[in-house]
Amino acid sequence: MFLANAVYAISYLFEIISPRLEEAIFFLNLEYLGLSFIPVFWVLIAWSYRPQDLEGELATIVKKLRSLFVIPVLICLFVWTNQWHRLVYHSLTLQENLPITAISFDRATGFWIINGTIITLYLSGSIRMIHNLINGKGSFRTQYILLMLSATLPIVAHILLLKQMVPHNLDIVPISFTLSGLLLYWGIAKMQLFDLVPIARTMVLNAMHEAVFVLDNKNRLIDSNHRAKDLFLQNDAGVYGKTLAESHPQLWNSFINASQTGEVVLMVDGNQGTFTISTSPIVDKRQKTMGTLYLLHDITELRSYVKELERLAASDGLTGLLNHRQFMKLASGEATRLEQVRDGMFSLIIFDLDHFKEINDTYGHTAGDLALQKVGQLVAEHARPSDLCARYGGEEFILLCRGTSLYDAFQLAEELRVAIAETGITHGGRPVGITASFGVSVYSPHMGISWETALNQADTAMYAAKANGRNCTVPGTVLPICIQN
Repeated sequence: MFLANAVYAISYLFEIISPRLEEAIFFLNLEYLGLSFIPVFWVLIAWSYRPQDLEGELATIVKKLRSLFVIPVLICLFVWTNQWHRLVYHSLTLQENLPITAISFDRATGFWIINGTIITLYLSGSIRMIHNLINGKGSFRTQYILLMLSATLPIVAHILLLKQMVPHNLDIVPISFTLSGLLLYWGIAKMQLFDLVPIARTMVLNAMHEAVFVLDNKNRLIDSNHRAKDLFLQNDAGVYGKTLAESHPQLWNSFINASQTGEVVLMVDGNQGTFTISTSPIVDKRQKTMGTLYLLHDITELRSYVKELERLAASDGLTGLLNHRQFMKLASGEATRLEQVRDGMFSLIIFDLDHFKEINDTYGHTAGDLALQKVGQLVAEHARPSDLCARYGGEEFILLCRGTSLYDAFQLAEELRVAIAETGITHGGRPVGITASFGVSVYSPHMGISWETALNQADTAMYAAKANGRNCTVPGTVLPICIQN
């Protein structure tokens, strides 16, 4: 743009020092080579200079605006051919008795069309720059103000010239552009007008995986990065300037609770997401708080991994039931709860697969694993949702049945024993029978014994079932009774 102004200014300089009218007219026509291109460059500047919005359709719009260069080309052709059509100037004469060469213009309709087009282009660029200023944030506002001030001087000078309010119709537009250049130079040197730092800061902010929100002291949303817009704001520009309590109450409540929990669950695209929230005050140079920055870090995937690791650590890899350690932890917790309330009971069912070693020795460990998996499946099918089911040892299983009497536990054990005996497995095309021996006991705080004692009673009853011929159920707190199939 300033190169175009240089052409304009130098041409005008030669115009006012030309001794003859023909030379002065030549340089007058040459002035339009600079003057007509200046507003097009200004429009491109207004649309291109958007440091906080380097993505989206902006590049496409700027490419389309380059077609505006057709206008100054047509203007130059129209002016340079004026001698044949006289549509720009009816006549051009030299003014007498002046210290400089000054042309007296008899302006035609084309002159006003050309200058109206130039002013319209310049104003459209200025309107776009005002739009940038209104929607700009932070340090970008200062940059837009400087650009607007630098643009104001030339357009005011051009209007004064058209209204013939300058002595001897002296063209002061090149001088105004020089002043604008000095203002821009000051902006570049002192105000970081074209500094990459704010541009890079914005690019980094938008590249962050975390969602960033900036609220003022009245909790109104002032700024956010692309991640926040995509996840929570649905790219709705209307939320800016409003409080989050008004536009996104769920999000605002999570911000309020962030200091207490540090972790919140929010709905994202219809699914629950887990986020950690960090807050930082925003202060000015006098350390006065201007607002607050909220940073949301998505840990949904991490929480999923943790839950899966917890599940794997608490379960048996072969059967999918609880493992021994997790069962003992949960059973102890349940016993402690009953002791605290001094009420309630639970029953324990322990069973061991009969002749399991023979299955492994005869059919191989693959058949043994298949048998364990099948039994684990039957346990899960017969147990209630509130029961704790675990693989207690190699071929030993255990169930804790909450709120279940010894009689009911005995009936459940029998149902499970029969199901195991009737199901069996098939290995290598041959049926493999499976049976199990069961021991049952009950625990209640009123019994005056520890739950570990009840566990030992069930274990002892199981071995009694084995001693009584296997494939039977023995209660552990009464006279052993073996019920065989």
